[in-house]
Amino acid sequence: MKQCCIFLFGLFALFAAPIEAQEVIAVIREPNVVLLSPQDGSVIDPSFIDLTPLNQGQPKALTQVGDQIWIADQTEDRIDRFDLDGNYLSTIDTGLDNVKGLGVIQDEVWVTNAGANNGAPGTSLVRYDLQGNALGHFATTGSSFDVLNTGDEIYVSYIGSETRIERRDAQGNVLGDLVPTGLVTFIQQMSLAQDANTVFAAVFSNNGANTAGLYEFSRTDGSLVDFWQEGSLRGVMPLDNGQILLSAGTNYGVKILDPVSGNTTQLWAESSQYFAKLNLSPCTAPPTPVGPANQTFNSGATIEDIEVDPIDVIWFATESDALNNINPLAAGTELVDATTYYAIQVVDGCASAPLAVTITINVLEIGQWEKGSIILAPNPGIDLTRFTSETPISQIVVFNHLGQRVYASLMNDRMGEVSLNGWPVGVYFIRFTDEAGRRQTMQLLKH
Repeated sequence: MKQCCIFLFGLFALFAAPIEAQEVIAVIREPNVVLLSPQDGSVIDPSFIDLTPLNQGQPKALTQVGDQIWIADQTEDRIDRFDLDGNYLSTIDTGLDNVKGLGVIQDEVWVTNAGANNGAPGTSLVRYDLQGNALGHFATTGSSFDVLNTGDEIYVSYIGSETRIERRDAQGNVLGDLVPTGLVTFIQQMSLAQDANTVFAAVFSNNGANTAGLYEFSRTDGSLVDFWQEGSLRGVMPLDNGQILLSAGTNYGVKILDPVSGNTTQLWAESSQYFAKLNLSPCTAPPTPVGPANQTFNSGATIEDIEVDPIDVIWFATESDALNNINPLAAGTELVDATTYYAIQVVDGCASAPLAVTITINVLEIGQWEKGSIILAPNPGIDLTRFTSETPISQIVVFNHLGQRVYASLMNDRMGEVSLNGWPVGVYFIRFTDEAGRRQTMQLLKH
């Protein structure tokens, strides 16, 4: 034990250097908030914030809200606020009872709340504006534990008999469940994988169908992608090097998991809670990219063909993704007719406001089908949609809202159908091509 402490002291001394990078990972190691490198998990500052003067109870989760850091204290029923230098600012201590996770959703902060004391609304997501003013709440079915903003949807984790990952929109409307009840028990923190195609869930309890540990679920259909048996986990956060930070109670503390080998390296053994990414250096936003708001291209054009200055921008399918700098479009993404794309530039780690460009696709020399020559129904569809055409169709291709192909089929018929089973709810674009090479793209909604 003495050798372990000497090792940890040396580790802290080695990495407790001034913060130069803007982005860090913070984790609660009571009574301190520790800062880690987002590249490899090495310790940058072992005591960035000391919560002892606030007589902390059980600080659970933290997040950055503009130029502040908010920390939710589960047993003290409050949120403590700090500036980006770690100095205490104020506390929100009414209307909350048994709080855990919290997340920024557009211009609001949602906090998971389980109790009804202290003027709190019971099982719910309590809402605040970015200045800390109460905005009301969204009721929940069961005790929620964490909130994760994915850019296009909000995931909420639950515990007990209602354990699941629920999907909501930014207005708080329930869209269904990504991970249903009965699969695991007691999901604590969630985090998106680096490619944003899957979500990691730290599962705390061994009760239920599966044991505690780290679970990776597909964001497409909620299916289980991978599992690592790591005990009763609390926090999870991927690192830039492909490894994963995990936290749990005493003796486990914080470990770095190599997902390929399954081996772990322990940073410390003391009980620890949730992780969060913070940008501690003030950002001066670079200029918004410039370019025509409406641009026309031939079929087959990609995002690289869009006229924009500077040319080294990052493209997104939604304004929300652009504002949060998440889910960037892959190089070579094919442009879809009547679709708006959003570009930002990033300079020294600071992102600009987005440029919106709406695309029109022309088919040269062969013209378009007349409107109404293809009928697509039902639209919106749930399980499938059918189409009929005045002329034989040779190919259909379906794109999701990111411009990625999700389905393609060759045929020679005036009618057919497309199965929507397993597709996430959302907006799609279906492109029909006839024997003469003419194309028509139609919007398809999946409910």
